[in-house]
Amino acid sequence: MTIRRLAAALVLVAAGVAVLLLRTDRGAPPPQPVAAQAVTGPSGIDVHYAQMMVEHHEQAVAMSRTLIAKGGAPERIRLIAEFIVHDQQREIDQTNEWLAAWGAPPAGPGEDGAEHGMLTGAQLAELTGATGRDAPDVFLRLMIEHHRGAIAMSRSLLDGPAGNAYIHSLAKHVINEQTAENDAMAALLRR
Repeated sequence: MTIRRLAAALVLVAAGVAVLLLRTDRGAPPPQPVAAQAVTGPSGIDVHYAQMMVEHHEQAVAMSRTLIAKGGAPERIRLIAEFIVHDQQREIDQTNEWLAAWGAPPAGPGEDGAEHGMLTGAQLAELTGATGRDAPDVFLRLMIEHHRGAIAMSRSLLDGPAGNAYIHSLAKHVINEQTAENDAMAALLRR
């Protein structure tokens, strides 16, 4: 019994010495709180990506609301549209807050065309004019194309130099989420 107590005491002493050694600074500067550490500001590329992604997401939200307002879409397609409205509006709000926090101008109005993976006015008119059973398929086809544009924009950003952590994480999120959404929408088109 005394050998066990002695062994337990030795283990406790060794643990105490280890903790003491780990807590000793050994000349290292004390750790700074996160708020005191230098944060690299965003590059012009980061700001441009954020502004373009806000515009891109706004178009996706508008497209989804157009389909939802038509009514009669199959439940799975309607749920995808509702998810896009909710999720991308949240990302719009967060990205606008990020832009404001860095003193960057907000996104401006988009141009009519395929700039930055955006759909053209003619394509949007096709969705607006689609009726009945055609509307869900037009929505899926156009949203897949729209998502491909966002994925290409995001890959382009990530292929460049390292940048702001928030924007690069947003780009990774866009690639992952919109690739998965495209897979689901493509499966619905093939039904």
